Formats: sequence, structure tokens, C-alpha cells
Amino acid sequence: MIRFDQLFGVLGKRLLLWMLLINGVSALVATSVQLYANYRQDVVDMQDALDFIRISQIPGLAQAAWNFDRQQLHAQVDGIARSSWVAGVMLRYGSSDKEVIQQGRLDAKHLAAHELPLVHGSGEHAIQVGSIVLVPNRQQLYQKSFDRLVVVFLTQTAKTTVISLGLLWLVFSMVTRHLIRMADFASQYQPGSSQPLLVLHRSPAYQDDELGRLQDSLNSAYLRLQNAHEAEQRHIEELELRVAERTNALRVANAQLVEHAYHDPLTGLANRMLLDERLKQAIARAQRYQHELAVLLIDLNRFKPINDLYGHAAGDVLLTELAKRMRSVLRETDTLARIGGDEFVVILENLEPGTSVARVQDSLKDVLRQPCAWQDELLQVGASIGVARYPHDGTQAHDLLRVADAQMYVDKRSMQVVDSFQI
Repeated sequence: MIRFDQLFGVLGKRLLLWMLLINGVSALVATSVQLYANYRQDVVDMQDALDFIRISQIPGLAQAAWNFDRQQLHAQVDGIARSSWVAGVMLRYGSSDKEVIQQGRLDAKHLAAHELPLVHGSGEHAIQVGSIVLVPNRQQLYQKSFDRLVVVFLTQTAKTTVISLGLLWLVFSMVTRHLIRMADFASQYQPGSSQPLLVLHRSPAYQDDELGRLQDSLNSAYLRLQNAHEAEQRHIEELELRVAERTNALRVANAQLVEHAYHDPLTGLANRMLLDERLKQAIARAQRYQHELAVLLIDLNRFKPINDLYGHAAGDVLLTELAKRMRSVLRETDTLARIGGDEFVVILENLEPGTSVARVQDSLKDVLRQPCAWQDELLQVGASIGVARYPHDGTQAHDLLRVADAQMYVDKRSMQVVDSFQI
């Protein structure tokens, strides 16, 4: 397990610092350009809002001022003042502009105020009835720019951090982790240990680079140390033999425990636990050597009626005899396991691609359908067999057993159909 401080070691910290510096400068330039463009767009939006007020509100204000409709003027001024782009409004009307309506902020700082006349009528009959002063809300303009600055800064910071960490992880994946593995390999070596050779999980195309040569050098040094240790071990073999004699009884007891834990007590076959281990090992070997393997799931037909009619003693004798028969038609390298009352599993390894297992199926069915003697009776069963092949039907143990189970039920239904036709 790689610790977090190993990932950010001395090399990692230096690399991260440079990446943050380069990404930070580029992000600063990009942020400045983006903020300036947004600011210019806000200025245009503010001017458009003021133009809209001039076009849509001024005629109505002029008409209300002509009519001295103070309520209407107040309402329109309030509406204009609610615009986010307007900081303050001041309306003058009446004789010599003595009447004033004011909303918002109006002070000496607003040098960019716009004063627009209120004209009633048109042409020769046009009369100025007042004026309106609009103060643009530049505070909002600056606030929006500041808000964008904060958002862009945080975004660019997150982006720069993610990119830098991603590049750092890439360097870790390609170089640093292999150096850490080599250091651990060297530090964990102890004379006499069965430590496997150093293997770097890398593409074969990269095996001849500097890391590959360093890996070969470490393995060569390890083998030389192992040879030296084996020479030393020859001098203490006599002592080891004496220790082995004294611990033999304990090993025998352990072997018996293992036998009971991994084998069916009735038939002596492998049980479900040992089957799972052997199937995983068989899949690993098939993957390594590019072979196929087959899993046969066998279910005895008509076994339960025999067990119910003649008793469990008869069923046990029948199961023991059938297990011997199945073992006799299989190879020594094949695995035969009992996983249930009348269910068995066979693992066939080292199959060439396309090799048929029909002959094995037929042989198993032949020996299973032969009668077995029990007292004065002949007990006879049949078998339904489902087959799954690696890697065609799956690459995991549970997938192969599931497919074989499904195929076994297909075989069982087909036999039931055949029996019905025979009847």
C-alpha cells in the first residue's frame, strides 16, 4: 500500500511546485482576458438598460409631467429606480423645474449622470416640461466584476490543482511507484526467504528501458544472495532433520485437520471449499498458459426416491460407489468434488481450444447409469450434466458454475422430454 507521503515525496513536491507555478501563470493570463471581456459586456448591458429606459419611459414621464400627475410620476420614477443598473433618479418638472421627485443615491460622486429632457408634443408644438437625471449604478458593475473575479479565481485554482495532481499521478504511475516497489523489494529481503523475483507491472514494450535494466540487476543480485544462503543452509540440514522428526506428529495432526476441512467425509472427494480454491487456481493457470478448461456440474437423477425408499445407508453406499466410478474415468489431473447431496463437479484442465468434452460426458453418464447392488436390490440412477468452458462462458469461478448449473437444467429437461416420448 502506497502512503500519501510517499506519493508526495521529494521529487513529487518539486514537480508539483513547478507545475503549480506554470499553470498559475497561464491561468492568470487567461483570467485577466476573460474578466476584461466580461467587464466590457457589462458596460454594454448597462448602456442598453439606460437606452431602454430613455425610449420606453421618457414619453410617459413627459405626458405625466404635462398633466401634473404626481402619482403617475412617482410610480414611474420608482419603477426606474428599481432597475439594477440605476443608482439614483431625480425628476424636475413644473414651472421653472421647481417640482422635484428623487429616488436612490444622488451625490457629487456620480459624475457620469445622464440628464434627459422631458418634451411634450412634437414638431413646432414641442414643449419641454421638465428633465430627468439618471445615475448609472457603477457600484453594481464593479461588484459583478469582483464576483466574477472570485469565481474565476476559485475555478482556475481548482483547475490548476486538479491538472497538477493529475500530472503528478501520471509521473507516480509511470516512474515513482516502480522506484518505491524496488526500494521495498530491496529492504524486505532476508536470507533464506522465499521472496519472489521483482516484477514490475508494466507493458512489455517498456521492459528494455532504465527501469527494466534496474529490475534485472536487482533480481540478479537477489539470486546471488540466495545461492550463497543455500550453501550455508547445507551445514545445518542435520539439525533441521532432528527438528522435523520431533514435529512430525504435529504435522500429521495438522494434515488430518486439513483433510477433514477440504474433503467430503463420505466419499473422500474434494468438498466445496477445496473446489473453490482449485477452480480459481485452474483459471489462473489457464489464463497464464492460454489453455481452456471445462467445468461439469453433475446432478444424479432418481437419487432421492432411492434414498427415501431404501434409507440413507443405501444412499451412502450408492454415492460412494458412484464416486469411485467417476474417478475411474477421469484423469489424475482432473478434479472431482461433491458439493451437495447428489451434486458433483468436475474440473477438466489443459484443454486445447475447441477440444470437445462430449466423450467425458458420455463416459460419466455410462458409469453412473450402471446398477449398483444393495442387499438383494439393484439400485440404478442417471445423471444430468451441464458444461461451462473457460473463457467462453466466463472468466470467474462463480460465472462458470452458474453457466454449468443452467446447462445442467437444460440437459435434465431434455432427458425428461425423451423419457416422456419413450413412455
